[in-house]
Amino acid sequence: MPNAPFTQSSDSAEALRQRIQQTLQVILASLDGRDTLSGAELEDLRRELRMLVMLERFQITTGMMDKAEQILAYMLRPNIEECINLWFGKSEQTDLEIWNRFGVDVALASKGHYDSWALDDEHPRLLVALAILLDQFPRNMYRGTPEMYARDPHCLALVKSGLRAGMGDRLHAIERVFLCLVLTHSEELGDQHLCMGEWDRVMEELASDDPLKAFHEIFHRHVAVIQRFGRFPHRNKILQRANTEAEEHFLANNSFRFDLPLIRHASGALVFAGTVKKRIVKLLDHEYQTLLPDTDEMSGGAFEFTYEEPDNAFTRTREQLEKQGFIRIGDQVPDFTAETNTGWINFHEFIGNSWCVLFSHPADFTPVCTTEFGVTAKLKPEWGRRGVKVIGLSVDSAEDHARWIADINETQQTQVDFPIIADKDRRVSMLFGMLDATTFHHGATSGATMTVRNVFIISPSKRVELILSYPAFIGRNFGEILRVVDALQLSAKFQVATPVNWQPGDDTVVLPFISDEEAERIFGPEGGFRKVLSYLRYVRDPSLRSLLLSRPHAAPGVREATD
Repeated sequence: MPNAPFTQSSDSAEALRQRIQQTLQVILASLDGRDTLSGAELEDLRRELRMLVMLERFQITTGMMDKAEQILAYMLRPNIEECINLWFGKSEQTDLEIWNRFGVDVALASKGHYDSWALDDEHPRLLVALAILLDQFPRNMYRGTPEMYARDPHCLALVKSGLRAGMGDRLHAIERVFLCLVLTHSEELGDQHLCMGEWDRVMEELASDDPLKAFHEIFHRHVAVIQRFGRFPHRNKILQRANTEAEEHFLANNSFRFDLPLIRHASGALVFAGTVKKRIVKLLDHEYQTLLPDTDEMSGGAFEFTYEEPDNAFTRTREQLEKQGFIRIGDQVPDFTAETNTGWINFHEFIGNSWCVLFSHPADFTPVCTTEFGVTAKLKPEWGRRGVKVIGLSVDSAEDHARWIADINETQQTQVDFPIIADKDRRVSMLFGMLDATTFHHGATSGATMTVRNVFIISPSKRVELILSYPAFIGRNFGEILRVVDALQLSAKFQVATPVNWQPGDDTVVLPFISDEEAERIFGPEGGFRKVLSYLRYVRDPSLRSLLLSRPHAAPGVREATD
């Protein structure tokens, strides 16, 4: 799909003169047919002219071209299905990979260090790579935060200049998609129309069943939204913009979707679900010729991917959900960013150097969960004594959490002040394997898909140390959760295991991989161990020895319960 890799430009004076001339032509092309310039456009022109003056410092080196090639190779996968999953799939692994591989480049591009890529008329694919750095990657790296959109104006100005200079005409269709995405992410109607003009030219290159035609419907839906509201209501919450009444009604309308109209061909390939009829449809205030099949043309089944909103990922199919991965004991806990009732958190940063108990519950405003959260709040001194942070999760919104917490505080005579993750899109639930397959629903009724009562105990090293799962209708025993936290912390500190029904202060057992000689060296100062079988050796709770040493006036031999 991509063009051939870049080649290095000559450093000769003649080559530099030609580059300056080409760059000037790009700048002049962006001014053709324009009698006046807005303030923003004038500033863009000044920036481009400053770059022209400093062009010798902005030589596109082999290293920079290699970097651009890496960006393009990452986003343009060998087949369209891989591309679609990468572009629209909401994957923590992808987000982290982009952070690690391209985070520095996104930062440099954000500061203008790669702006010269947009002026290199000789290599138009540089503009595509720059658009990915400023438009696509931030949507992965800063998912769900205002930073997603912070670079949009900068990127938009660069792409519009490149398009006016005709760079798009020398790119493949799949490369031009990224330039169109920059335009359609704008909340200006003029940019939406510019996107449609560019996209119409791309469509001329596409076969009737080319999967890229799926963007035709998405782009027109963006036009419809901006034409009606002048902005994307789906962004209001992230950008802390108040919804109008009309926007509230629109956001609650599940029938207005941004699905990807792709179906699976008998051969297994993804193809565009096209129509043989020409139909004009009206969406909000926007009329256009749809390419989607009418009801009587659908051969049965739904589109392969559904896409809930302009800046959200497509929801996974039922098959994908049922094949969700599960976190296991011993795994490194995945990092994620999520909204909670107390604000946005990064999970690893939230854990810090503490132990952590992450527990999910099926839904807000339910009886069992209300009692559980009341107990969790009342146990605040116990969590603090053990150095444990607690955090809840449900598939309800942060606003619902806030209203429900008021009920908990009133009925359970407590004060809930720990965060509860708002996992409306089930992203974290799927990441941890929390969804209850016995109540599975997908699509418009996805609200019925509940999480079971999971408990994940996580050590300061971000390792999953224990997992408990209860069905939705059985409340948890938080005394047991405290007990296993005590056992885990004791084992981590003193290299012992805890036998059946162990309680703090009870005898422990020596770990089986520790020899008698090593056990004597470790536990001899504390009275040694009692050997019943070669593999069953009892030893006094080592924390009691530490406790007595910290209390010099305690009588020798007195057994005290640990804190």
